[in-house]
Amino acid sequence: MSLKTDRTLCTAKEAAKIFGCTVCRIRQLAQAGEIWSFHLNASFAVLDLDEITKKAKEPVTRGRPRSGAKLKRA
Repeated sequence: MSLKTDRTLCTAKEAAKIFGCTVCRIRQLAQAGEIWSFHLNASFAVLDLDEITKKAKEPVTRGRPRSGAKLKRA
């Protein structure tokens, strides 16, 4: 199966590394429709790299800090 798109694609593992979370969380975001994904088969999906990078730069307002995040100390 060939996928013709003008998007830059990455795997869930690569996206998780960029986003600073687990692969499972990336799959949850894709399933919820918060990030674009295309499923090549039942166990493999590709994601839009530009969208992942853009979403990773957004500030997090709840939950635990992302791995590698710089903590502000009072």
